[in-house]
Amino acid sequence: MASRCMLSLLHKRSTYLYPTLLSPHTFCLRSSSAFFSTSSDGPPSKNDNANKPPDAPPSYPTFLQSEQVDATSRGLGQVIFLNSSKSGNVILLSLALADPSLAAFSALGAMTSTSTARSLGLDDKAWKDGLWGYNGALVGCAASVFGGFAPYAIAGTLVGAVATPVVSASLKNAISMPQWTWSFNIVTLTALMQTRPLMGADSASMADGMAEKATPVWDAMLSPLAGISQIFVIPSHLTGAGIVAAIGLYSPKLALHALGGSVTGCTVGMMLGAEVSDVALGLFGYNSALTSMAVGTFFVDSRRVRVLSFAGAAASAVLFGAMKTTFGAFGVPCLTLPFCTVATACYLLEGQIPGLNLAKEPHSPEKNTV
Repeated sequence: MASRCMLSLLHKRSTYLYPTLLSPHTFCLRSSSAFFSTSSDGPPSKNDNANKPPDAPPSYPTFLQSEQVDATSRGLGQVIFLNSSKSGNVILLSLALADPSLAAFSALGAMTSTSTARSLGLDDKAWKDGLWGYNGALVGCAASVFGGFAPYAIAGTLVGAVATPVVSASLKNAISMPQWTWSFNIVTLTALMQTRPLMGADSASMADGMAEKATPVWDAMLSPLAGISQIFVIPSHLTGAGIVAAIGLYSPKLALHALGGSVTGCTVGMMLGAEVSDVALGLFGYNSALTSMAVGTFFVDSRRVRVLSFAGAAASAVLFGAMKTTFGAFGVPCLTLPFCTVATACYLLEGQIPGLNLAKEPHSPEKNTV
């Protein structure tokens, strides 16, 4: 009798001390555990591991998908105000179709100046938009054409491209407007004034070689396309057409500004009595195209802005004719100085002439707003 009482007491105590072992919710709790098992606290079975979905492999961006490559591509596009890596890649391909070496130098210059800006800790937003790379791209183009022996051209590209973001950063506090291509002009002309590539017999042979490529009638008709390609220091109708396509991908109206500006510049060159070969090679078109694109990029689209685009293109061609003669006497090209000068004058007209309003966030004629 005593033993029966003792067993009954022990059974009651175990029920009181461990109620969860007898609870009806025990199965539910265990079936929702991490191992989806109704067994006790043992290890998961092989079948459980087999049913478990495999972990997704970690994804890492490739070099071509990196921010550095994207910023470099945008730098190529920013030469003509295109904040687009796709347009930058189309431009690079267009350059390669006419001159693979020049395309490589352009990419090297853009990559070097972009990397330099990142290493110096310059403005990150501008870095991602390619604004530290476009001057370096132009330095590479100029070095490819005027740099002479390849090792010297490579060295000139690297040194010049490293210098351009430094010059741009110093100009930022001095210029309260877009910097255009002042940095490219300062760095490149400093080097060219030492070498004077257009001086003497070498200059004459270069001019003769370029003139041979220009047929007066057909090339004169296509000179606006050559003028657009001359922005990158290369006379090629095919490259010009590719660049127009790159602009059109970004903004169709901006492409019209570029073509209209180049047509205006070439026409003014003919009216000024310039050599037909110079016009056919696009020399009177590239500064005008840049000026028209600058007006279309920074002003809110209107009829007066389109008139300013035309007038700026004409003024750029006239100024180029004067600077070409002046700088030619020193054996150097005037590069994009006419564009920088006229674009600055156009930009400063804001607030002086009714209807000329600068865009709040400059992008393109389609998207610009007050």
